[in-house]
Amino acid sequence: METTIQTSSFVYADTDLHNLTSTPMSISGCVVMLCTQGKATIVTGIETLELVQNATTMFLNGSSILLVNASDDFSVRMWSISYALYEEIIPSIPPAFVDFLTKIPAYIHSSEALSLQFVRVSMDMAQLLYLERSLQTASTRIKNFALNYILYLFDYISPFLKSSLNAYVNREYMYRRFIADIYNFCEQEHDLQFYASRLCISKRYLSQIVRENAPEQTPKQLIDKQLIFKIKSLLASTDLTITQIADQLHFPDQSYLSRFFKRHTGIYPSEYKKSVKQTQLISVKGF
Repeated sequence: METTIQTSSFVYADTDLHNLTSTPMSISGCVVMLCTQGKATIVTGIETLELVQNATTMFLNGSSILLVNASDDFSVRMWSISYALYEEIIPSIPPAFVDFLTKIPAYIHSSEALSLQFVRVSMDMAQLLYLERSLQTASTRIKNFALNYILYLFDYISPFLKSSLNAYVNREYMYRRFIADIYNFCEQEHDLQFYASRLCISKRYLSQIVRENAPEQTPKQLIDKQLIFKIKSLLASTDLTITQIADQLHFPDQSYLSRFFKRHTGIYPSEYKKSVKQTQLISVKGF
C-alpha cells in the first residue's frame, strides 16, 4: 500500500513505507508509527533511527525522513494528522514531551507491556476513524483521539524522561541539546554563533563537544547537513519553487541556495528536482 504522509486532515495506513526510500519526505503535522514486523533504519537528517518490531515513533511538524536498509518483511501501522489539526493540539502537549521526542524519537515496548496493548488498540481505533472520517463528528473525535494518544504516551514514559537526561554526562547532554536546536531552528538560523549562544558556550567549546560525540564532524557541517536534507525533502515532496524554498529557509536568494546545494551535493537544486520527478513517475507507472 502506498503511504500518504499528509494529504488530508487524518490518514491511516498499513504500509512498508516503500515510497520513502528514494527521496526525503517532509512532514506537515504529526505522524505516528508502530513497527509490526521486520526492521528498518530511518534517516532524519543528521541522525538515524532504528525501527524494530514493537517500536513506536512519532515525527512532529517540520521533520524530514528517509527510509534505508529495510528488511523484506518490514511493515508499520501508521496514522497522521494535518498541520492545521496539529496546531490545535500542540498547546496541550507538555513541552518536556516534545523535547523528549527530539532527543529519543523511538521507544521499544516490551511484548507484554500495557503500553504496547494501548498502541495496538489505538491503531485499530485510528483505522476505524479513518474509515468513518466523513461522519458529522469525525473531526472532533479525531482531534480528541490524537491528543489522548500523545498524552497517554507522555504519562507512560514520563518517568523515563528524567532518567534519560540524567544518563547523559554534561558534554553529551550539551551535544544532544545542540542537535535538538539544529532540528528546531536550522530553517531560520544558519550561523554557528546562534547555537553556541543558546548553549551559553563559545564556538570553540561547541566544536570540542561535537568532535567528542560525532568524530570527523564539525558543528557547521551538522547544520549544513540538516539544511541539505531539508532542501531535498522540500524539492521532493512539495511544489515549492527554488525561490520559495530559499525564502522559507532564510537564504539570501535562490542563487545563494543553488550554490550552497551544488557545493554539498555536486548538482543544482533544479537538477535534483528533475531527477526526483522522473523517479517518482517511474515509481507510479510500476506500482
